[in-house]
Amino acid sequence: MHERMANGWRMGKPFTACGNGSTLDSTANIRRWLPDVVARYEIATLNDAGAGDLAWWPHITWRTQFIYNPYDLIPRVDGVKQIDITTQQMAPADAILCRMVLNHLDHERISMALALFAVTADYLIATQFNGENLPQRSTQFMRLDLRDWLGAPLESVQDGAEACCSLALWEL
Repeated sequence: MHERMANGWRMGKPFTACGNGSTLDSTANIRRWLPDVVARYEIATLNDAGAGDLAWWPHITWRTQFIYNPYDLIPRVDGVKQIDITTQQMAPADAILCRMVLNHLDHERISMALALFAVTADYLIATQFNGENLPQRSTQFMRLDLRDWLGAPLESVQDGAEACCSLALWEL
């Protein structure tokens, strides 16, 4: 799996090596929603835990200024810091963006990451799957319902093509 992550995913290329979920079409809703959330919750520092290749990030129109700290297990571009979110703590921030990352971990490692997030930030913006008996796509990606760990999110927006997938905001 680690080698596959380093080489990237077929889907999404040539725009991004980070997979179909990182294309401009797949990120359209969240690119509109994130600036509103950053402004509404007065987020001055945002850590991105799973920044990938940052392909869609420059296509966001921000209304406020904030400090952005990109992290990834496998940094693909300059400026992204290497981190294992299950064992290493990021710099303190108002919020952590963790899109399509926790879904690749087992339950024990999800709990480890969430514990580190809770001592690092006030908010978590993460991938959320809603619905009963959601079928799993593969053994490498779980349709994760974070309500089991964090309760109901403060707000959310549909993320990508699947109606059951959203990007949601929780207070930690």
